[in-house]
Amino acid sequence: MPNVLEIVKGWSKRTKVIVISTIIVVISSLILLFSWTQKTDYQVLFSNLTESDAGAIVNKLNEMKVPFKLTVNSILVPAPKVYELRLQLAAQGLPVGGGIGFEIFDKTDFQTTDFVQKLNYKRALEGELSRTISSLSEIDHTRVHLALPEKSLFVKDKETATASILVKLKPGRSLSQSQVQGIVHLVSSSIEGLNPGDITIVDNNGTMLTRPSDDVLGLTTTQLEYQKKYEQQVETTIKDILEPVIGKDRVKVKVSADLDFSRTEKTEEKFDPEGSVLRSEQSMKEKSQSGSPGGVPGVQSNLPGKPGTQAQGQQTQSQKESDTTNFEITKVTSHTLMSLGNLRKLSAAVLVDGMYKEKKGSKELTYVPRTDDEIKRYDDLVKKAIGYTQTRGDEVSVVNMPFEPVAKEEIAPERRDWLKDAAMVAKYFAPLIVAILFYFFIVRPVIKSLSQESVQTQIPVLPLPASSAEISKEMKPELPEARTREVPLPPVEELALKSEITDWSQWVKDNPSQAATLIKEWVQTEEAEASS
Repeated sequence: MPNVLEIVKGWSKRTKVIVISTIIVVISSLILLFSWTQKTDYQVLFSNLTESDAGAIVNKLNEMKVPFKLTVNSILVPAPKVYELRLQLAAQGLPVGGGIGFEIFDKTDFQTTDFVQKLNYKRALEGELSRTISSLSEIDHTRVHLALPEKSLFVKDKETATASILVKLKPGRSLSQSQVQGIVHLVSSSIEGLNPGDITIVDNNGTMLTRPSDDVLGLTTTQLEYQKKYEQQVETTIKDILEPVIGKDRVKVKVSADLDFSRTEKTEEKFDPEGSVLRSEQSMKEKSQSGSPGGVPGVQSNLPGKPGTQAQGQQTQSQKESDTTNFEITKVTSHTLMSLGNLRKLSAAVLVDGMYKEKKGSKELTYVPRTDDEIKRYDDLVKKAIGYTQTRGDEVSVVNMPFEPVAKEEIAPERRDWLKDAAMVAKYFAPLIVAILFYFFIVRPVIKSLSQESVQTQIPVLPLPASSAEISKEMKPELPEARTREVPLPPVEELALKSEITDWSQWVKDNPSQAATLIKEWVQTEEAEASS
């Protein structure tokens, strides 16, 4: 440590300023770099909150002493604490969302009037319905307004309840008609005496989502929505089979489906005259015999104990047979209920782009149409993909036409964002790289310069010999090639010689200016002797 202090004291002012400035710059850079790498990453805790929910969450975060940031529509917290804070706030009922619910009755107040109780019940019912409807993935926020009439003792004065619902959809989302009907039935089932026809749903653009149904035409909106979805499904099927071969966004498809939404019931009863089945068979056989006795009329034949004289009487005999066979004719009875949405005809128009080749010697692209064989193969693929049926009258048309000119860069596949990846890697390797550069470009040169300056400062200033003979006498063991003749040497100012020089050539390399001065003095001395 004392040697270091002596070395520092021996530095010039310029060297001290450079070293101190370098140390300050390096320490500042390291502090900035460390703060950048250790910067806390903030992520969204909640977004699109109501003012009451945002205020309640901010108060809870202040109580929990959690750092946070506020943006236009979001609350940001440190990334490692996002999920933990969501669970903690959810356990405390935050965010409430959709207004206050039945928790309004958690605190009882005996001074509350009947009017306030009814009003609180209505608010709680609206809030609970809003929360339930907002749980749909397509909906961002919901407001529910209920009109609940007072109960009356007279039936003729009874009024029905009504409901109005405003839904704010998320960007790029939409509600299907089945989802709208689901919301309608959900609300109507939650409120006593509320009919589905008395519920109105409007989105944030003012579009009415509930439409009255027609008893004659049926739910035409649902039918059109089903037809549209079916056509989109067929279009997606065609694109999925052609785009891997032709290229993305180079196939345009339009499908038209003719669907039968009529409900048909059909009952048929068919008899097969050639088919008969023995149902029953009956056989009956009858045989009878009859006769009348005869004798001699008179007393003798009627007296007891007297044998009567028998006479031959008249006898009859009969026989009867009958067979009955019943046959059943084959009969088929069928009752058919035709389903809705049967496909009657399907038409598909497919537009296929050609190929683009680069001209020789230029970057312009030339359009090359598809061959007939390729178009035919595409046509067969489309027909097999959509279930083409000729007897049904289906139509498929595949046409090759050039699309709008596309630059070569747009046709090329997407490239990876190397700049973003490099910034991510640099965030973690920057401290190591800075430390290496700091060592090679700052620490190492400073150490080298200080070592050289320390060697120079350690050279003692010795009294100059009276003549060159003494110098030659001192240097003779180390300088075998030096001149041996004596040359008188006048005194020279600020000439410092090292007391223990072991290598004259090394000293000359390290002190070129002093060596040049010494040689100059030798030459001047020789010239002076020669002139005398």
